[in-house]
Amino acid sequence: MYETPTSNEMFDVDHKLTDVCKRLLQQQSFTTQNKLRQALVELGYEGISQSTVSRLLTHLGVVKVQNACGKKAYCLTSENSPVRVDSSISSQIEMITNNQSLVVVKTHPGSAQLIARLIDIDPHADILATIGGNDTILVVPKHVKDVDRCERVVRARLGAL
Repeated sequence: MYETPTSNEMFDVDHKLTDVCKRLLQQQSFTTQNKLRQALVELGYEGISQSTVSRLLTHLGVVKVQNACGKKAYCLTSENSPVRVDSSISSQIEMITNNQSLVVVKTHPGSAQLIARLIDIDPHADILATIGGNDTILVVPKHVKDVDRCERVVRARLGAL
């Protein structure tokens, strides 16, 4: 006889599924929700639907960005998860420079807002503001006289030393 799971049991299953999904996204690149769903099925989550995967991605704050191979892939960017800057992010950066008043980061088209968000996640004393467009990020230093130090902070955060 089948018993309906309690709300605590359902919470434990949902929490574990969320953790497994987050771990998969940190370890692998998924270009479609179906590929992520298949990976979850292979880990024993039978019967998981595409709509469940969609809800998980929304809950985790996942966005699609261009990966190192030029394909759009899901990327975990939620503030409550560790930010890991790796080759797929740094490969989106074309140039970092400054004009003695602002730091300018040029990216591949469509990457600037995500990369700007990575700079903003953990506030730094040398950064006053970050503005991300389509392929350009402007980083405003707290003090213009410290623009070189601000550029070094940005480079360190993006793994572009």
